Order: sequence, then structure tokens, then C-alpha cells
Amino acid sequence: MRARGILAALFIAFAFVGHANAAERTVVVVMFDGFAPAMADATATPNLDRIKREGVWSRHLVPEFPSLSMTNHTTFETGCTPAHHGIMSNIFYDPKKGRYREDPDADWMQGCETMWEAAEKQGVKSAVFNFVNRWSTKRGELATYTNPPVPWAQHESDETIMNRALSLLRDKRPDHPRLIALYFPIPDEIAHYNGTTAPKTLAAVRKCDAIVGRLMAAIKALPPDREGTLVIGTDHGMMDIGPLINIGRIMNANDIHAKQASDGATAFLYLDKGESIDRVQNALKQYAYAFDVYRRGHYPAFAHLGDNPRTGDLMIVAHPPYWIAGPEVFPAYASWLGVTHIWPSTFTPPFGGLKATHGFDPHIVQMHGIFYAWGAGIAKGKEIPRLDMVDVHPTVMALLGLQPGQPQDGHAVDAALIH
Repeated sequence: MRARGILAALFIAFAFVGHANAAERTVVVVMFDGFAPAMADATATPNLDRIKREGVWSRHLVPEFPSLSMTNHTTFETGCTPAHHGIMSNIFYDPKKGRYREDPDADWMQGCETMWEAAEKQGVKSAVFNFVNRWSTKRGELATYTNPPVPWAQHESDETIMNRALSLLRDKRPDHPRLIALYFPIPDEIAHYNGTTAPKTLAAVRKCDAIVGRLMAAIKALPPDREGTLVIGTDHGMMDIGPLINIGRIMNANDIHAKQASDGATAFLYLDKGESIDRVQNALKQYAYAFDVYRRGHYPAFAHLGDNPRTGDLMIVAHPPYWIAGPEVFPAYASWLGVTHIWPSTFTPPFGGLKATHGFDPHIVQMHGIFYAWGAGIAKGKEIPRLDMVDVHPTVMALLGLQPGQPQDGHAVDAALIH
């Protein structure tokens, strides 16, 4: 008995020493906006290729519907579907708060915790730069280190937030962050106006790869008592498109009295009081070649939107290669030229239109995005066949040794982790 007691004491002592000497882990989370796998296929990405050899990767990070930025930024951050976090699209109307359009204020969320809120609640300092939902009008900054929300034209440059991140990775102060989250608007902002694999888009992809290389080098340079993990994702894929669905013209031609909120491949219609939902839905059936129409609460299985009034009375979902734009996005001269009164209900813009977009049914493979993970706690040389956008948050929290935020719709991707 005495010998067994001594062995038990030695085991506990060694376990304590191992735990005390364990390296502290920092997780760097990067979102590149609109990064489709086809973009990496079309140009040289040596750092992403290195992660394929040394970490895990996937061509199928599946977004929530609509496969638009604000919905999926929030899902990426929280691990929640839109039915739980409440960000239904890039543009929508709230019955009390009014019109939402790509607002970074976390107060628009109706539930769920971002990864940085969950980390801070558990005592882990976080740094968040250029992500939406890092600030709240009511509560202020939601992480220890953030940059302030500003109009999009004034947002801090990619180089500025890279320098912020690299400085914090080198930080030896006791309150340095163990979660660093960085958002970059490329390649999305380039691909929209040039095409998915246009030369300018591929130059942006190579810039993304260079950012990855700098972060990998900084993680490698951490001192022996610290280790790092890099998690890279996107909010959606991208596909080249063709004719525009002229929603303003369709509403005028069919005398539809409603507000509309349109972006990418999706539009919500908020009918005026007295307007007949049956009449409008029947009128829209003539455009079945270009889009499908759904009533609120009767959505297809891919739309995890619940019964939220933010989605309006009817939802329009385009068939690729069609895309949707509301009349408010047209320049003033378009109205003078009668675009929403005379022009066809669907047409290809003669100039100035988008070349590529997203927002479609997430089962369409071009809507899938990249996922890469590398470093401490990550399996080696493994391709993940598929993961969902809701799975990013719990995977990051597992790497930090923390509980995910609540409520939670995702699950940690066990195949990506070393157990």
C-alpha cells in the first residue's frame, strides 16, 4: 500500500510539473473576405501550400444562408445560425430599429456571444481588429484590444492591423492577448468588380498568402514558454455572374407596394399594410426562371433564419448566374434613364456592374470557402472534407482550452485537432 501511495504521489508531482511547464497558447484567427478555393488554385500560394503539408485544410467551409458577409461574419464569430444571432443579411429592416446596412455595432445581434466575448468572460484577453461586432454602442469595446469602428472608407489598412497583431504576438506583458482576431477585406472587394480569377483578384490572393507567411513566421518566433496556432477562414466563396434581377422594375411593373432589402442573390420584401401576400407571390411566379420566392417561416432547409420578422414577408433567392440589386444602388442617372420603370426585369449591365458575387444557396459549391489551421494543437497534413461556418467558433475555443459562447449551434472540428 505504501509503495502504491509513493507511486501515486510521484505521478501527481510529475503531472503538476508538466502542467506548470506547459507552453501558453495564443490563437490567431484570420478572416479573408470572399476567398473561394478556386482563387488559390489559380495562383501561387506557397504559405497556404505549406499549411496543407503541416496542418489541416478544407475546400468546403460551408456558409450560412444567405452566403453574404454580415450574416457569416457573425456566424464565424459566434458559432450561431442567423436564427439565433439575428443578422439576416447585409441589408434588412427591423420592426423597431429600422434599416440595417452592414452595421458593425454588436447591438444589432439578438443573441449569442462572439469568440472574444466568451474568451474575455473566462479570463482570456483578446485583441480584435476590423471585425464587425467588436464594439457595442451600449457596452463599448468588447475585447481588451480593439480598433474603434469608423466609416468603411476610414477603416485601418491591412498593414496597420498586421503591425498591431505582430506587436501583440511579441508582447511579453502579463496582460498580452491569447486570442488575436484579424479581418481583411481582400480578395472580396477586388473580385466583385474584376471576376473570381481575374489578374487583380489573384494579386489580392497572393497578398493574402504573404500575410499568412508573416503570421506563421511570427508564431514560429515565439519564445519556448509560448506556442501559437493560426486559424484561417473566410465568410463565403464567390462566383462569376451574368444578368441582374432589376427588383425595382419588377415591383413597379407588378404594382407591388413594399419596402425591399436586396443584396447579392437575396432580397426581402416587407409588404405595406393592405398589400396582399398571395397576390404578390403569384405575380412573382412569372420570374421563376430567375429566382424562387418563399414566405417567412416557410424557407428551404438551407435557410436557418427561423421566423424572424427581419426577413420580411417574402424572400427572393436568385438562381445563378442571376443576381439582385435594389434601385438604391443605381447612380442617379439610372433613374433618369428609366432603369426601374422602362428597362427589362432582368438584364446584363452594359458597364459598371458586378463581375462576381455570392449570397446564393450554400449547397452551391462555389459558395464554399477556404479553411486552414496550423501550429500548436493542430493535426498534420490532413484535409477536412467539409465543415460548417458555425464550427469555427467552437474549434477556436477548444484550441484555447475554453468553453464556447452560448447558445451554440456548432461543434469543434475534432478531425483538425490533436487530442
